[in-house]
Amino acid sequence: MAKAKKSKKKGKPTLFAQEPLRRTFRKTILFNSKEVDAINRYCEKYGIRSKSAFFRNVIISHILEQTSANYPKLF
Repeated sequence: MAKAKKSKKKGKPTLFAQEPLRRTFRKTILFNSKEVDAINRYCEKYGIRSKSAFFRNVIISHILEQTSANYPKLF
């Protein structure tokens, strides 16, 4: 019988196993017609092709900014 080859992982070893960042949670947001027009104009002007990636980036950036601004300070 032939032995199965063992694959070796290349790269740096990590201390913690990282979970793949799969997007499995769906959130829905509604806009009125003026908001959609503004979003469409902005995306067209700046060449944004993926609106979902754009929204995700804007939302997470805002959350991280607020989190760092409200981080408790000792002194």
